[in-house]
Amino acid sequence: MKRRSFNSSRASHLVPAVEPARWVRTLRSPPLLFDASYLQPKSLRKSLNLKDSELKQFLTIGLLVFTLCGSVAVWKLVAAHATPALRTKEVPLLEIAHQHTDQLQQFPESFPLQVAVFWTNPGPDPENPLPLVHSLKEMGIPFFITRDLPQALRHRLVILYPSVDAHSFSQAQADQLTTFVQQGGFIFAQNVFWGGLRNLFGFRSFAPSRKRYHLAFSVTTDPVTKYLNRPEERETQLGSDRFPEIIWSNGYVPDPGAEVLAHFDDGSAALLTNSVGKGKVYLLGLSLLDVVLRNQNNRDYDAQRHYVNTFEPGADVWLLVLRAWYEAYGKDWVRLSTIPGGQRSALLLSHDVDWENSFAPGLDFARVEKANQASSTFFIQTKYVDDANSKAFFFTPQLNILRQLKAGGSSVGSHSIIHSRGFNKFQLGSGHETYSSYQPRGLGFDTASGATVFGEVRVSKELLDGEIPDQDTIFFRAGHLRVPVSLPEALERSGYQFDSSFTANDVLSNFPFALPRALGFEEDSDIYEFPVTIEDEEPPGFAKRVPQALQVILANAENGAVSVVLIHSNESVLKAAAEQDLLRQLPSDIAKTDMLTFAKFWRARDRLQWSLTATSVPSEAVLQVKSDESVIGLTFEFQRPIATVSGGATMFPDNRHLLLPELAPGHSVSLHIIYLQ
Repeated sequence: MKRRSFNSSRASHLVPAVEPARWVRTLRSPPLLFDASYLQPKSLRKSLNLKDSELKQFLTIGLLVFTLCGSVAVWKLVAAHATPALRTKEVPLLEIAHQHTDQLQQFPESFPLQVAVFWTNPGPDPENPLPLVHSLKEMGIPFFITRDLPQALRHRLVILYPSVDAHSFSQAQADQLTTFVQQGGFIFAQNVFWGGLRNLFGFRSFAPSRKRYHLAFSVTTDPVTKYLNRPEERETQLGSDRFPEIIWSNGYVPDPGAEVLAHFDDGSAALLTNSVGKGKVYLLGLSLLDVVLRNQNNRDYDAQRHYVNTFEPGADVWLLVLRAWYEAYGKDWVRLSTIPGGQRSALLLSHDVDWENSFAPGLDFARVEKANQASSTFFIQTKYVDDANSKAFFFTPQLNILRQLKAGGSSVGSHSIIHSRGFNKFQLGSGHETYSSYQPRGLGFDTASGATVFGEVRVSKELLDGEIPDQDTIFFRAGHLRVPVSLPEALERSGYQFDSSFTANDVLSNFPFALPRALGFEEDSDIYEFPVTIEDEEPPGFAKRVPQALQVILANAENGAVSVVLIHSNESVLKAAAEQDLLRQLPSDIAKTDMLTFAKFWRARDRLQWSLTATSVPSEAVLQVKSDESVIGLTFEFQRPIATVSGGATMFPDNRHLLLPELAPGHSVSLHIIYLQ
């Protein structure tokens, strides 16, 4: 889990200190060193009370630690600094291309079915709409951002973001909002403070607090809770009560006519709805910045209930609420599906190769996957230096096995060079680190000399691209899943596109997302994050946890989310058999593929330009789609059943899903749709 204890300062009201994801992988030999407590939060670890029978083991560990410490001193004296001969490929240092700073121009109005996002406070110090952008894009909901209230009210669905106070609207505009709802409009808002809109939103008063730690959804037939059917979704944790204060929340006292859909642990309303005339409003007493983006950046207050290997939808519930709201009230809505090819979900397979004896078993995993019509991504530690932790191993015959894996259809990513537990504390570096000059050394499990974030990222790519034919390394996974705040910049400037260094539990989300720069709140980087759902090392081990893993995968599938599986390839007898067992039990509507293939799909999907416009014939519409990148499997879901479609798309038997033809970079497709009468 997140370990926050090393930094007790919490001066910022917005963010606690960034703590890297917890992960410890001990040396493969001797097995005596493995301690499952490393998978628990630091604050929950208990001091050991050793029995007599354990004393020998304790002393053995102490002796080993002493030996390792001594080896550091000896190594400093005798280590050769000659760099072994390996092939490299130059990695240019790229400049950061900042995105559009004007949100109104970046997300313009283009067709009537879009949700209108009315940005309420773009003043001198505005709250960036990035959390809402993440939520809507990940759900495939079309939207635009505006400051023009009449423009927003021309659309059936309106979101007021980020809050409403006495300066947000005039009384005349408040009257416009009320009329809009009375005539059949629908509004979703968060944190409404202004008394001028109390009647519309159905509350008498509110109380702000930073001491609400839990939220529970009510038993209701309201459609926005449609997708919240599991206990982990019906009750969520906003933060750990180990902290005296966590995120801000606003608990509402509802009017008698309003319905409370969720309440905080103090009994106040967290989410309420109010019907007015032909329309309806929804009011959330939380900020998506805190319950979505803060979690994705791993800046939450330990809101996760477990570190890995369980179903944790703490952030996803709000994405699903917005999706259900859109589908309940959008007229003739259409949505971009999260999974390619009309599948329900996708299982993304990966292996971490961080030991010299982990290469050969990788071939066994590849054979199992091929036999089950699957593939995987191998994240390779390019260890070319001896240090206090292990010997170098990125040489022949390991390189021959690596080339064989790539030639057999597996994809390859970087898993750093020295695989340090202290990676989250590394300095960024200059960006000019190269194989010929970069000489990092691990001095212990979490200390190192000569190591930088740029060096681990860039030089590992240099080596993988140089030693593997036709390799372009664009996927990264940090050793021990330790994440420095500078990682997005280092990856972006080194030519990467994807990362998988958090766990899904830790970021409370099972959907991929754009990784913000510096793990902040203002601007996305060009890197997409694919958090790890299932891993193999937590006791009792993956081989004994296949049924539990399958249940987590099925829970994600219900929401259209993916599941990322991490299996270390240090042995293939038990683990490969367990992987085969999992693959054989997987339902046919869950795709099984390597991480890189799906990541390329997700990137193209996230950047897609599309619109659906009506024609002069009420039963017809035109779907126009343009992609800047090559993409296969784009699928659109429709509320209205479709009779026919032209333009090369494939219609599914349910008449509500369309599979688009493959799109080449920069190409577009226009589909003429005729709905069933």
